[in-house]
Amino acid sequence: MAYQTVTTRSYGQRVGDSFKGIGAGFLMFIAGTVLLWWNEGRTVKTDDMLNEAQANTEIVESVAKINPDLEGKLIHATAKAETTDSISDPEYPVGGVAINIRRTVEYYQWVEHEKTEKRDKLGGGEETIHTYTYEKKWVSSPVNSSTFADPAYQGRNTVRKEVEDNVVYNENVTFGAYKLPQFFVSSISGSKPAMLQVPGNTNVSHDALDAAADSASADQAADQAEDAADGRVLAQTETPVTGSVQYKDYVVNGNMVYYGDPTATQIGDVRITFTRVDPAVVSILGRVQGETFSEYVAKNGHKFSRLEMGTKSSDEMYQSAHDENDMIKWALRILGILLVVGGLKGIFGILTTLLKVVPFLASIMNFGVGLICWVLGLAWSFIVIGVAWLFYRPVAGIIMLALAGALVAWLVIRGKNKKPELQPAPVDAQGPQDPQGPQGGQQYQQPQQYQQPQQQAPQYQQPQQYQAPQYPQQPQQQAPQYPQQPQQYQAPQYPQQPQQQAPQYPQAPQYPNANQNPEIPE
Repeated sequence: MAYQTVTTRSYGQRVGDSFKGIGAGFLMFIAGTVLLWWNEGRTVKTDDMLNEAQANTEIVESVAKINPDLEGKLIHATAKAETTDSISDPEYPVGGVAINIRRTVEYYQWVEHEKTEKRDKLGGGEETIHTYTYEKKWVSSPVNSSTFADPAYQGRNTVRKEVEDNVVYNENVTFGAYKLPQFFVSSISGSKPAMLQVPGNTNVSHDALDAAADSASADQAADQAEDAADGRVLAQTETPVTGSVQYKDYVVNGNMVYYGDPTATQIGDVRITFTRVDPAVVSILGRVQGETFSEYVAKNGHKFSRLEMGTKSSDEMYQSAHDENDMIKWALRILGILLVVGGLKGIFGILTTLLKVVPFLASIMNFGVGLICWVLGLAWSFIVIGVAWLFYRPVAGIIMLALAGALVAWLVIRGKNKKPELQPAPVDAQGPQDPQGPQGGQQYQQPQQYQQPQQQAPQYQQPQQYQAPQYPQQPQQQAPQYPQQPQQYQAPQYPQQPQQQAPQYPQAPQYPNANQNPEIPE
């Protein structure tokens, strides 16, 4: 069953933590910047080193004999890495002729999992809900249960015996006529189970001891004979354990040692798994140094050596090395960018915290701060990468700087206010709303076409309201369409006696359409 606790922070505490976060943000920002700079230099130097090494590599078809002409040269060769010496674990009955023997230890423990959920409270406070769950599992190291949140699980972890992981490497591994150095031996992989041999099942014969004496010095034979009597070495003469066998304070089963009852696993049980690496064919890139090999040192000071399992050509091995360098480059780039962005968020996080009194406004601010931090963080990262590459790859550096400039320009343009849109001209409030009327405020576009509208004022009692000049085609025909305002129109006899009023318009030719309709229709 899950166990929950609730913790709260006041608004003042959150603001104080935010101020502390500014300092941590600066440290993260600086760390990310340094990492990005260092990574670009490391990447370029590694590429230069690989290119230099590949140009100086000599392909060797056979290493069956030591060739003095190869002294000091970087060679590529393929042969079997093998040994005739036996090795064993210093504490357990497992060993044999192998490149290495590895011991991996696991403990059966209660493990705590924590899930947190944060909620903003009105007023700026924060409530955090911690949910703890527990499960039994095998882990690589003992778990301190005294720090568990749930009192019911505190102190429940125990350990029957603490054992350290261990690897035993064979010191005599040959590569044709040459001997492989330790950095090559540790790179050989391809592990398989290493079966344990209980001393009670050991059957060491005198013939085996004699064979060991023939292949080693008298001192080595004496040591091997003594170890064989203890049932620890000469694994090739021992009988592997089948099934579970109780031995001393643990159970042996195949390649596993178990402290406890393997049929009923309990908290505190310990299991140890043994694996071995046998002789195998390998391909190497190394500098010949006498009867062994050393690392190649490039002009820029970087060292290089490489071992891969199986038969691999020189080009394949160098391509793999370039691919690994690219993977490391991008992994460190991503880490550096995350540190830079995280640092900026820590620096500007105070802006969001100050608005926590109103969670809605804080959410909006948090989104805006996050967006700006990502844009600025990416731009800064590209600048650092571009400047670093300017020292090594000018073209690539210029591209990086251009990309950073584009990000900054986008941010600046994004922040500018948009231009106000043009508003339509206001409609004359005195004119009628009917678009077909003589006022026609929205449709009338050229009032300046009439040069002397004031000359008509003597003919009408309210000339300022008479808009006859606004009719470019037949203004006289539309006058009867306004029955709603007859009091304003002072010529009611105008339709009945058009011939009497004709002399009243001496300036009729001044109207644009007067020559088309000289007479007013009845």
